[in-house]
Amino acid sequence: MKLKKIIIGLFSFLIIFGSASFVSADTASSTGLASKQTSAFLKTAGFSETAQAEGIISVIVRMLLSFLAIIFVVLMIFSGYQWMTAGGNDEQVKKAQSRIKNAVIGLIVVILAYVITAFVFKNLPKGTQTVTGGGSGQNVNP
Repeated sequence: MKLKKIIIGLFSFLIIFGSASFVSADTASSTGLASKQTSAFLKTAGFSETAQAEGIISVIVRMLLSFLAIIFVVLMIFSGYQWMTAGGNDEQVKKAQSRIKNAVIGLIVVILAYVITAFVFKNLPKGTQTVTGGGSGQNVNP
């Protein structure tokens, strides 16, 4: 029961504070010092001012995988504590060992998911769009 409360608390924390990464830079005024400071900050931090779908999806996937890694750590600590305090109770030891085994399998799945998503997002084609506004018909690479 305590583990469920901890997981719900961590998930709530990530939802509340993780959503801060989706705040748009458009909240600052489009002219003036605030806009210049926002642009300079975003450029220094390595972010672009325009949100693209692949960037948003990448952030969501990373946040979910980070959350799963946190769950792994919590499960390992909880299971280790349960194993150490079993006091010779074989049933508790087996439950703790089973939970540790399942957590390690879960960690392997999370690492593989991270590797696959990193590979996919690294190798996504940028694509080409043709802009025909104004009769120029020139190709623009976004």
